[in-house]
Amino acid sequence: MPNPADTIAKVGVKRVLTGLGLLVVALLAVAFILGILSLRYTRDIVSDDFQQQQLILARTTARQIEDGMAFLRRELKILGYSPAIQYLEDVAWANRMRVSFDELARMGVVAISRIDFQEDRAGKAYTLDGDGSHIVEQDFTAAPEVIWARDPENRGRIYQSDIQVQQRGNFRTPFMTLATPVYEESVDESHPKPTGRLDGVLMFKVDVSKFTGNYCGPIRSGRTGYCWVLNIDGIFLYHPEREFIGDDAFVARGRRNPVIKFDQINEIQKTKMLAGEEGTAQYVSGWHRGDIREMEKFLAYAQAHIGLDCPYTMLNRGTLETHERRPGCTTIWPVAVVAPIDEVYGTIHSLYVRQFLIQGILIFALICVAMGIIYYELRWSRELEREVDRTTQDLKRSREQYKSVVENARDFIFSMDGKGVFINVNTAASRAFGLPARAMAGKRLEEVLLPDDAAAMLVYLKDALNSGQSFEIKAPLRIRDRVYWLSTHFIPLFGEDGRTAERVLIMARDITDRKRMEEQMAQTEKLASLGTLAAGVAHEINNPLGIMVGFTELLLDRIPPETKDHELLKTIERQGLNLKKIVENLMTFARQPAKHEEYTDVNEDVENVLRLVQNTLFTKKIEVETRLGKGLPRVRADSSELQQVFLNLINNAAAAMPEGGRLTVVTKINPYSHMVEAILADTGTGIPREIADRIFDPFFTTKKVGEGTGLGLAVSYAIVHKYGGNIRFETRADKEAKGGPTGTTFFVSLQPAAVRTVGAEGERRAAGGGGS
Repeated sequence: MPNPADTIAKVGVKRVLTGLGLLVVALLAVAFILGILSLRYTRDIVSDDFQQQQLILARTTARQIEDGMAFLRRELKILGYSPAIQYLEDVAWANRMRVSFDELARMGVVAISRIDFQEDRAGKAYTLDGDGSHIVEQDFTAAPEVIWARDPENRGRIYQSDIQVQQRGNFRTPFMTLATPVYEESVDESHPKPTGRLDGVLMFKVDVSKFTGNYCGPIRSGRTGYCWVLNIDGIFLYHPEREFIGDDAFVARGRRNPVIKFDQINEIQKTKMLAGEEGTAQYVSGWHRGDIREMEKFLAYAQAHIGLDCPYTMLNRGTLETHERRPGCTTIWPVAVVAPIDEVYGTIHSLYVRQFLIQGILIFALICVAMGIIYYELRWSRELEREVDRTTQDLKRSREQYKSVVENARDFIFSMDGKGVFINVNTAASRAFGLPARAMAGKRLEEVLLPDDAAAMLVYLKDALNSGQSFEIKAPLRIRDRVYWLSTHFIPLFGEDGRTAERVLIMARDITDRKRMEEQMAQTEKLASLGTLAAGVAHEINNPLGIMVGFTELLLDRIPPETKDHELLKTIERQGLNLKKIVENLMTFARQPAKHEEYTDVNEDVENVLRLVQNTLFTKKIEVETRLGKGLPRVRADSSELQQVFLNLINNAAAAMPEGGRLTVVTKINPYSHMVEAILADTGTGIPREIADRIFDPFFTTKKVGEGTGLGLAVSYAIVHKYGGNIRFETRADKEAKGGPTGTTFFVSLQPAAVRTVGAEGERRAAGGGGS
């Protein structure tokens, strides 16, 4: 007979096993139910996170479109201020347009046109497009841009046309026009006096699909999601499906797949997107990147405020936080980012299938240690979360401090790769290059620097990468027609292995002012040494020279004038007097500057000198044009010495025009330095570059022996600086002009008797209409 105790034991074991089995089944059931609930909850969370990410993409793209539109308007205004565009100078207008077109073409600008309103060129449009520069002749009087530009109220404003859809081959392309009136306001050598009159209108023709595609095309949401853009009329400005561009969004989808109803997306477009709202939604679509079937998609949408009266950057804080449209803003471009829902859910489902299989195998083994693991995991997780939060806050503060230091630094700080491509640029460098920091990223050196400078910079980059060592270079660099003297440090940045230099950090300090000061100090020291030498030579020569001239005069009195000896003595006397004049110039140059309080009238001194040399200038066929400013204050200078300065400059100008020419003399108040300025400009041969730095050196002259001493400009320099003034020049010689006009312009700046503030209108009256 079976032992009752054994039976009881077996029953107990059976019950225990049954209980354990039921417990396992119950646990599996609970795990399955919790898994289903967790799947739904996770799907909702992932969906919401994915939609928020898509919304961030849509907002970012909208802001980039706004920044790009602001850049086009700014470039239009900058181009409109160019003298070559305002005055339509031959050849120069096309070259100036080409400089801007090479950059703007990548942003969708297909043509730059300048319509002229002047009678001799009315009805002509000077155009540069992909086919080159050409002139179009037709009647533009009815063009809306022309009508708008002729209104004086629109001076300095930007015209922005509505979207115009044009058929180009098998596809439609949306275009828009940006325009600004052109007034003759700028000044150059050919146009020293701007008239301020309306001269025409400058226009950009923009391919809107290419413009928006620059920002929307690269967008990828998930694996295959994409971006599209509408205008306020519901026209597709950009869409990955090329035949949709330029078509009505409300009918294009139905034409593509008429079986599916697109009521959802049409309603969203009408009541949300075109109403200026931002948000997320879901809708039914009929295709996705070649996959033609009915499917649901996630949608996130934002607004690009591209109107002239309501840019996003002008919205107040409350409007920014709610992403609302500014009251009165009607010119918006809705930006949408979409992705199929099954791409997001498919990843979640596959993850949970694997999870359930693992749970079914390991649930029994893990049940015993689950509580202990959970307990310690929770403790460790809480501690880890606190540590991560502390580390995250520290890293965030450190990154913000570093970013603030770099962005606010006065030095140019940027990083580049070995191919000369910009990676990051700080604010100071982006301002110097004239482009936003975002626009600089990805650009090559050749796009922002002259070829020689770009090649030299690329050599330094490769040296830093190959050697792995930091070094410093002090050299000039031309950026946007301005020469900077830079102290540049090249610092290689290593990759994760710590051995391979992948990028180069460049820190450049502008030492232009210090370099100029060093050069001035060297010039001052040189002049001081020459002055000391000149003083000694003058004193040593003056006494015997006076005796020689005196005895010559005695001999002349004793010898009859008609004899040969008398003629020889006159020659000796003439050369002695010339030598005495040289000694006097040396004494003037070597004399230590003294503090003078004499004041003189610049206009009177100029007129006195011109009356003195008018016969000489007339004989040499030199035409004189004077524009003397009225009401100029008296200046600190001796009248006779100042007339000597003007006489030297006028004589040099006459010598530079052996075949005749034009001498222009202007006096005015410089609006920036508030000093009285005398400008003497000739149309002579100019000063070659190789000797331009030496013209103020004593005894330096290009004249033949006996024609000049080389002290005229040196003495003039000493006189002007003695009274706290300044003298400088601009020149263009035959080699540099390349067939264009040549000549030299001297600027003599003198301290006024009393400092006064001159307004814009006062400057014009004081300058008497003159210009340099």
